[in-house]
Order: sequence, then C-alpha cells, then structure tokens
Amino acid sequence: MEGAPARNGTWAETLLSFVQRYPGVHLREIRRRLAIPIGTLDYHLYRLGRQGLIAVRMQGGYKCCFPELPIGSGPPIPEEDKLLLALLRLPGPRAILLELYLDGPVSPRELADAVGIPGSNLSYFLKRLEALRVLVREGEGAERRVRLVAPVRIHEILLRYPPLPETALDRFLRFWSELHP
Repeated sequence: MEGAPARNGTWAETLLSFVQRYPGVHLREIRRRLAIPIGTLDYHLYRLGRQGLIAVRMQGGYKCCFPELPIGSGPPIPEEDKLLLALLRLPGPRAILLELYLDGPVSPRELADAVGIPGSNLSYFLKRLEALRVLVREGEGAERRVRLVAPVRIHEILLRYPPLPETALDRFLRFWSELHP
C-alpha cells in the first residue's frame, strides 16, 4: 500500500505526513490510500486534532483534513485556499479547472465534452466553483462562456499542493471505462 506505516513509524506519523503533503484530502481517500482501519483513522485524527496538528472539517459534504501548522517553512494555508483544495481533491472540479486553465474560456457544452462530465454534474460543480469566485459564467445562450477569474492563482495552488498520485486501481478503472462507455 502507498502509505502503510514504516517499520519504525506509527499510523499517526504516516497520517500527519499524508495530510501535510495533500491538504484538503477527503477522509475516505485517506482510508483508501493508506489502507488504515476506520477506527484507527478516527482515533488518530482525533488525537492529532487535540494536539493542534490536523483539522477535520466538512467541506461540500465531505470530511476533509488540513494540517494546522504551516507546511515546511511556508505560511498557514489561507481559508479560501482550503475551500478550493477540498474541491480540487475531487476529479470533476479538478478536471474543470485544468481544462479552463489550459484552454481558456469555453462554452459549458465544450467544457462538458472536454472533461467528460454530464451536464447536471457540470452545473453543480460550476455553481460551487462560482460561489468560491474561482470561475464565472458570462453571456447568454450560444454565447455563454465559462472562464477562470484568476488563472495565476489556480496555477500557484496546483503547483503548491500536488494532486494525489494515480493508483493502479485508478488507472484500471479509467481504462475499463474507456473500453466500456
């Protein structure tokens, strides 16, 4: 497993390190990536929270974990970045933002086609990203466009906080879905 504790390490150290590396990671993703029993995960998150090292909070219906102390020598994660990071840990919003960053403003239909997200899901994610003032929808009808408000900010966040690496299971599921659309 990716995050099984080292021989001399503990679950708490592994968990803290993982959350520091991937702030905003969702509780279920931690459990899946580290193969940590849910009771053990809850226990260590509680302990690390009481020590002021990790904060667990609900973001958009998901329990997300953030380091409370600055990562390395950097400043604490700003609150608006925490909201965005929680969304960026989901494949749909991440794909939307990357598409807009790389290709610029597009129509909602072009965006849905490019990222492979059904219209209703796309609309849901666009509303959430718009509420965070990350993107805007402009125009009407056929002239409607979606664009990033601050592409440089998205670029900086994507560089500062790396995405979770794709696992073998992720690659298999993507491959399988491409074979059986």
